[in-house]
Amino acid sequence: MSEPLLNGIDLEALTAYTEQVAAVPGDAVSSYGIEAHWRGGVHSEIRTLNQRLGDTLIEKDFRFDVGEPEQLLGDNRYPTPQEYLLGGMAGCMMVGFVAGATSNGIRLDEVKLTITGDLDLRGFLGVDPQAPIGFAELKFNFQVKGSGTQAQYDEIVASVQQYSPNYRTIADAVKVTAVSL
Repeated sequence: MSEPLLNGIDLEALTAYTEQVAAVPGDAVSSYGIEAHWRGGVHSEIRTLNQRLGDTLIEKDFRFDVGEPEQLLGDNRYPTPQEYLLGGMAGCMMVGFVAGATSNGIRLDEVKLTITGDLDLRGFLGVDPQAPIGFAELKFNFQVKGSGTQAQYDEIVASVQQYSPNYRTIADAVKVTAVSL
C-alpha cells in the first residue's frame, strides 16, 4: 500500500524514478526548447516545444507573452524576459526545496522564495562600455513555515544550490551556441 503524499509529493514515485535513471542513464536526459514569435514592438509570444525525457516524447504547447514597461518601449502588459528568467530559476529551486524537505519527512505549511537583482541598463543600451550587461548578482531568500528546524532548512537550501538545474545554469557559465537552421 502506498504511503500518503507529504507536501503533495509521491516519494515512492520519486524513488522509483531515481532508481530507473541510475540503472538507465539515458532515461535521465531531458531536452527542452521554445520558439519565440515577435508580435510587434517589444512584445513576443513564447511557445514551448515538445519535451523529450529519455525515449519518451512529452507533448507541450504552452504559450506566454513577454513585454517591457513603458520606459523600455512596451506597454507593461506582460512580464519582462528578466522576470521570466528569475521565475524559472525560482520554480526550479522551489521544486528542489519541497522535494528535499519531503524526503526528510518535513511537513511544509508555507514556503516563499524571493529572488532579486539589479540590471544596469547602460550596458544593454550601449551608453557605458564599462557597465555590465546582465545581472551582476542575484540574491535569494526562502521563508519557510513547517515542521523542520532552521538547520534542516539551511541544509536543504545548500542542496538546492548544488543540484537545482536552473540555479546551476545561472550560477555557472553555460555555453550558448548560435546554430544555422
